[in-house]
Amino acid sequence: MKKYLLPLLGLVGLTLASTTATAQGDAETREVIESREFSKVGVGTGTFLQIPVGARGTALGGAFSAIADDPTALFWNPAGITQTRGTAVNASYSAMFAGISHNFAGATFEVGESNKLGVHALNLTSGDIPVTTLFDQEGTGGFYTASDLSIGLTFAGQLTDQFSYGATGKVVSLSIADVSATGIAFDFGTLYDPGFLGLKLAFTVSNLSAPVEYSGPDLVERGRTDQNTGNRDADVELVTNSASLPLVFRAGLSSDLMEDSEDHDLIATTQFSTTSNAPEHFAIGAEYVWNDLLSARAAYQLGSADAYGLSAGLGLKYESGPFWAAVDYAIRPHATMGLLNTISATVRLR
Repeated sequence: MKKYLLPLLGLVGLTLASTTATAQGDAETREVIESREFSKVGVGTGTFLQIPVGARGTALGGAFSAIADDPTALFWNPAGITQTRGTAVNASYSAMFAGISHNFAGATFEVGESNKLGVHALNLTSGDIPVTTLFDQEGTGGFYTASDLSIGLTFAGQLTDQFSYGATGKVVSLSIADVSATGIAFDFGTLYDPGFLGLKLAFTVSNLSAPVEYSGPDLVERGRTDQNTGNRDADVELVTNSASLPLVFRAGLSSDLMEDSEDHDLIATTQFSTTSNAPEHFAIGAEYVWNDLLSARAAYQLGSADAYGLSAGLGLKYESGPFWAAVDYAIRPHATMGLLNTISATVRLR
């Protein structure tokens, strides 16, 4: 009997240990999911739609939805283009790490007394990336690129002197090598000016869309040829999981603290942002303008998942008759990637 009792006890002990370990593993999994360590970062695709555009909005830490009075409002808050006069054009370039660049171009036009139209293009590109293999780690001589593109059309209107609205429809294309995905997305925004203390209040929702799926030649596995019969199997195309574009909600508030001064302006701004693929974060910033000529900006972001905190920038304006122009520069220190630079130019004809 003892001959069978010891193995039996061992088997029972092993079963209990396995059950305990499984229970502990499940408890730890639940604890991680319920804890703050569980992050939404990396969920979905099209994160280039979240990278700030325009040196002015970038220098203000992204707290720009309640200011948004130039063509970059097409990105930040479509309702903001009602604040521009005449025809305005903006071009923005951001130099990122590893040769990656982020580019924006937008234009706004008057349609009647209280309506505006706008068009924009937003692009993120990696530049040429060498093709490497296990046996050619220095490169095969070929190259591929990763490139994302969004092209949008915006309509905005001013219902009253205090309330404006805007909506954008855009086509989003995502590609890397010979794999790509395409979708349609929508942005909506509102802007409210209560008419005292220079206050402005903004609410926006960006990138409302259906999930997208990747496809392309690189997802096709060529059928093998039987060496004996010469018959070739059919090609098989791999099916990818669908992925969502980043849904972004912004609530912003700004105030012109020196609106009665002729030579000085001091705008304080703040914004709360939440996205479907990143933790919520909060930004606060300020812009000082001297004599409607020189501008200095600074901001700080709290809770940002992309390691940005402090941001700052400078601006220079020029006006002559109906012609108005501005050049702006912004810098963002990244905890691991170094300094990121953005420069933009705006031209307006009244």
